[in-house]
Amino acid sequence: MALDLAHGKRAYDLLGRHPRLYRAVRFSVCFGRERRLQQLAVAATGLAPGATVLDLACGTGVNHPHLHALVGRTGRILAVDYSTGMLETARAAVRIHGWTNIDFLQADAACLDLPAASLDAALCTFGLSAMPGERAALQRVATALKPGAPFVALDAKAFTGWASVFNPIAGPVFQYTTNWDYRKDVVASIRATFPHVQLVEFNAGCNFLAVAHR
Repeated sequence: MALDLAHGKRAYDLLGRHPRLYRAVRFSVCFGRERRLQQLAVAATGLAPGATVLDLACGTGVNHPHLHALVGRTGRILAVDYSTGMLETARAAVRIHGWTNIDFLQADAACLDLPAASLDAALCTFGLSAMPGERAALQRVATALKPGAPFVALDAKAFTGWASVFNPIAGPVFQYTTNWDYRKDVVASIRATFPHVQLVEFNAGCNFLAVAHR
């Protein structure tokens, strides 16, 4: 089964309306290291108070407390996701916190229309690998970033080395439940868009943190 936008929306609408299940999926994908990897990803944005950041494929808003702590009330967070269920949960969390500087947009990332050079940073955690048309999405994000601003991606990819024997088993399961295609080379897509990419791998190569600049 190839990556499909409609299938992905159905899968993430379900996960979005069951946040505990969504957290369990992320926990398993990161082998229990999700919190630590997420902290590294957010810190890599280098955000300062007053900055504007894009949270691409924002999901249930798990990044928002960390991003808000960096940009403060004078900054702005643009949260984009294609899933209605994910955005409903993320919006509810924002209302609880009383944050007024997070704007939500339901959109296909490959068709984003953002002002050029308007972002101080962009972050995508576990979104590109489940996103059809990720190269188009990356190009649109790159155009919206200010010169020198970072794009940070925390994501999953196929196991490498001895652990690659698990790919044919885990791959179809996660493809059905999360629209993830382990055969897709997300790192290559990032490198095709950004000339400068720093990459660190975790958990036998199945997780990576990429920090990219134009």
